[in-house]
Amino acid sequence: MVRAWYIEGDGLENPRDEHQRLPPKFITLEDLYKLTGVEHYSLNVDTYQTDGSLEKIKEERGYQYEDEVETPGEGDLQQMYAEHLHENEEIRFILEGCGYYDIRDNNDEWIRIEVLGGDLIVVPSGCYHRFMLDHTNVCRVKRIFLKDPQYTAHKRPVDNMDCRKEYLKKLENGAFEKEQ
Repeated sequence: MVRAWYIEGDGLENPRDEHQRLPPKFITLEDLYKLTGVEHYSLNVDTYQTDGSLEKIKEERGYQYEDEVETPGEGDLQQMYAEHLHENEEIRFILEGCGYYDIRDNNDEWIRIEVLGGDLIVVPSGCYHRFMLDHTNVCRVKRIFLKDPQYTAHKRPVDNMDCRKEYLKKLENGAFEKEQ
């Protein structure tokens, strides 16, 4: 079961240490969507290849390419943990292990999302975020792309990018308050 909660400060400390401070302010997946546009799907890791659940999501969103990565290298982890955005939405399906997405909400505060095997997360284009592994440093992930596995991480600040402006306009206009 995916969990999401607000974190204090910049969240750069180890997420396991966070539980030694104030209790987290958990939020619902519905509120996560309203505040950030981030979507979550729960798929069965054992049956997604035959039950059509992943194929349905890919078809609805027009995605044609996927690959799989396991526990990225140190350089990749440093890049993922730097706050950034993409010009296209980022879709990741966790097959094994655990990680944390930190997402900026509509007030520029951090929300931490714990993702485990079976969680599929969609981060909207233009949304500042970062990703890190938990203490096990194990995470096998299916990455899903529109056409090919190329995307660029634009490190903050890049508020002048069109995708960022469009994302902020959607937040301001309540575009993510509609039913998923």
